[in-house]
Amino acid sequence: METLIKTFNTAVTNTASGILGKHRPVKKPWVTADLLDLCDKRRELKKKKKDAEGVRQYRAVNQEIKKGMTKAKMNWVEEQCQDFEDCMKKNNSKTTYQLVKDLTSTKQRRTTTIQDKDGKCLTEEQDILKRWSKYCSKLYNYRATGDPEVLNVPPATDSDNYPPILREDVESAVKSLKKGKSAGADNVPAELMQTGGEAITSALLTICNKIWQTGEWPTPWTQSLIITLPKKGNLQLCQNYRTISLISHPSKVMLKILLNRLKPQAEKIIAEEQAGFRPGHSTTEQIFNLRILCEKYLQHQQDLYHVFIDFKKAFDRVWHAALCATMRHFNINANLIRMIQNLYDKATSAVYLNNSIGDWFRITVGVRQGCVLSPTPFNIFLERIMTDALNDHEGTVSTGVRSITNLRFADDIDGLAGREEELADLVERLDKTSTAFGMQINAEKTKLMTNNTNGFSTDTSVNGEKRDCINRFKYIWEQSSQMKDLNLKFSPGSPRPQQHSPNSRPSGMTGI
Repeated sequence: METLIKTFNTAVTNTASGILGKHRPVKKPWVTADLLDLCDKRRELKKKKKDAEGVRQYRAVNQEIKKGMTKAKMNWVEEQCQDFEDCMKKNNSKTTYQLVKDLTSTKQRRTTTIQDKDGKCLTEEQDILKRWSKYCSKLYNYRATGDPEVLNVPPATDSDNYPPILREDVESAVKSLKKGKSAGADNVPAELMQTGGEAITSALLTICNKIWQTGEWPTPWTQSLIITLPKKGNLQLCQNYRTISLISHPSKVMLKILLNRLKPQAEKIIAEEQAGFRPGHSTTEQIFNLRILCEKYLQHQQDLYHVFIDFKKAFDRVWHAALCATMRHFNINANLIRMIQNLYDKATSAVYLNNSIGDWFRITVGVRQGCVLSPTPFNIFLERIMTDALNDHEGTVSTGVRSITNLRFADDIDGLAGREEELADLVERLDKTSTAFGMQINAEKTKLMTNNTNGFSTDTSVNGEKRDCINRFKYIWEQSSQMKDLNLKFSPGSPRPQQHSPNSRPSGMTGI
């Protein structure tokens, strides 16, 4: 398998280098190939500035470059503005905002130093790379501790073997790859596979079927490169950076095929209350459900209590052993479980900084970043936590004859209750169950809310910390969409609203 993957990567990269060549990097997007050629010519003429003729030629080319740069920049700006207008007419908000960002944003200057754990500033590139490797290794090797009892699950009875991977499966997976994404450690971008024709498809078909039959993943397909991106605060501190991972694009073909085989089983397991990473569901839909529920309870003058649960590093703290036990618990196909388990057991990462790669280290906790497969196993894992926590829990919040105890979008959970005691019981159950599965509720970011004008009469605590009632909370919002930026505002202490007509909006809530 390792030899097969090495041969595949070498053939693809060598062929691309020979036919396409390397893309010449440019610092400014408006610089054309003709201008780059003139820059090369000017560089050669600079060496010949020993006589008057050499100086004259150098100045002429230099002047031509300056005029060309000005004209090229104006043409580029005009093209961007024209694209902006076209996107506005087509209501393509994503591309529109990206164009505005490209035209107006200024790149944040990256610090050249970083502090070690003792606060000493590191300036040498190798020292900085080692510091990042140690920091990320500790971050992704968090020791998940839970209740060993949750691992006592009998083997899955669904041992039916799926048919071998077909050529149509590979072609569909290759076609679904997103363009313009950075390559992983193997340096094979998605565009090469999408334009490689029958040769690429046949090679990937052989590799994927071999992996499916043996359950063994090739090393390059389990590796990921970690890129650090600055956030806010002191940029000499590692914790003020977020990390993203670049994984192998050829591996995404196999991952997509596994996802297509796992999703039908997952959809039978995941409850309707979960809207995260599911087709046909969105944050807008979930906010709408919550808003209608809140308005109806206000209209009928009934109490409604919320607890907005936040888990500490939810995706990065998934206990691998508990995840596999959960899939066995829900009787996921045994071969799929074996494939996912082997992938996580072999997963490694390294920090990529200034064209240098640090030491490789194991990933022992959390779902893989950048992996198309990760959201679905996470939803299955969270589903068992919620199922065990809500076992024998009788909720009083309902619409018609349907009882609703929570609304979820991935790990963003809004627990619902009609009484304070019911909400406290819900929080206690979630805290106890999540701890058993190696997850931890973030007490600081977990918030309480109610439409009761008197607020909470009893203390509700999370991990021993008392939680206060707030009157405003932003739930599952995204900056890219105003529709998802919703503030639910309740005003404790103000008079309870009177009955409203079905088409009127209660005064105790803000608009969207």
